[in-house]
Amino acid sequence: MSARRNVPRARVHATRRRAAALAGVVAVVGSLAGSADATTLISPAGGARDAALAGSTVAAPSDLMSAFFQNPAGLTLMDETQATFGLGFFLISNEVRTSFGYRGDSDIVAMGPSGGIAMARGRWRFGIGIFGSVGSKFDFPADPAHGVARNFYTELAAVTIAPTVAYELTPELSVGVQINPLLGSLKNRVFVPAADQHLQWRVQGPGIQGALGLLYTPDRRWSFAVTYKTPGRIFMDGTVGVAGKREDLSFTFHVPQEVIFGAAWRPTSHLLITTFGRWHDTSVFEKSIFEFSDTPALDFPFAIEARDAWRTGVGIEVQAHPQLAIRAGAAYNTAALSSRSVTPVVYDNSGIITGGGLGIELGRWIVDLTAGIGFFDDRKIEQSEARIFGGRYTSAGPVTYAQVTRRF
Repeated sequence: MSARRNVPRARVHATRRRAAALAGVVAVVGSLAGSADATTLISPAGGARDAALAGSTVAAPSDLMSAFFQNPAGLTLMDETQATFGLGFFLISNEVRTSFGYRGDSDIVAMGPSGGIAMARGRWRFGIGIFGSVGSKFDFPADPAHGVARNFYTELAAVTIAPTVAYELTPELSVGVQINPLLGSLKNRVFVPAADQHLQWRVQGPGIQGALGLLYTPDRRWSFAVTYKTPGRIFMDGTVGVAGKREDLSFTFHVPQEVIFGAAWRPTSHLLITTFGRWHDTSVFEKSIFEFSDTPALDFPFAIEARDAWRTGVGIEVQAHPQLAIRAGAAYNTAALSSRSVTPVVYDNSGIITGGGLGIELGRWIVDLTAGIGFFDDRKIEQSEARIFGGRYTSAGPVTYAQVTRRF
């Protein structure tokens, strides 16, 4: 009798189901990252003023959230204790259209809080901010009539805490440093046709990243800046059921390093024009691996193929009245995921984001209001290169921010 005949039939069936699950999981789960923006991978802005200027504040970080998110050296522009809190709401509509007739729609509302406090002590500034808790959510429905028996679901949240120290080296040059504890949570539910089952999991855990910013203001009209965000890691763990058995699942998400650089010009005391460029080392997504404790054959990468992404943009701020600032901005970003990594679970698009808003001073209070919208290119994925199925992948939707700041 052969060795195979000595193996219990239940074990053989379980092995087959797990082998089938391998093909299905690798095909379905492409990328599950960060924040609701043009790429759904890298957040473009932090806070209402930064969003109104489309993220173009690295050289003009004169509000708390721009300093915490774009350039920690910007805290030196503040001479008094300040506290801020805000909310951003993202109304994102995603669609998948395939040649075989599947038409999936995923309409979501995601919320991103931001806040922080900072104080001055001579040339020193000390602060702590929080941002980045933005839900990236995809929920495409089942369509049995066209061969899609179950839905695709992803929900990710990430929180960044930003303890910050800034120092004024000279009246023209300032430096800021952050150490950023991170907390990530990822929930997935995907159908594996070959195994005729859902695989679902929730993993969560802490992480770490850092940032260093420089701000140089040679005169009252010009300022220049650069910020470096280090590579980061988020170490998430949970459990997953495979072929009727639960096992541990770990996922180490590699947070891309970034370089942000920009300039700001003040031709008059009432007008500010800003510009920036931002490079993301998003090719590192390929190193992020889902690891199954009992069935390492199921291990798969976050993205089969990714590339570095760029974002560039401009902003304008007009002080129309001593108590009223009017802002607008636009930025263009490139997609990080290659066609081979696009799935209905998460995908990204190149495109333009725009913003506009108001800043209103009411004594010791500042209220910032912002609205924006993205114009993204459709992604047309050929079936020959698709990770799960080809078709047209689109995204669209507005965003609004409200921020309240108190000066003490």
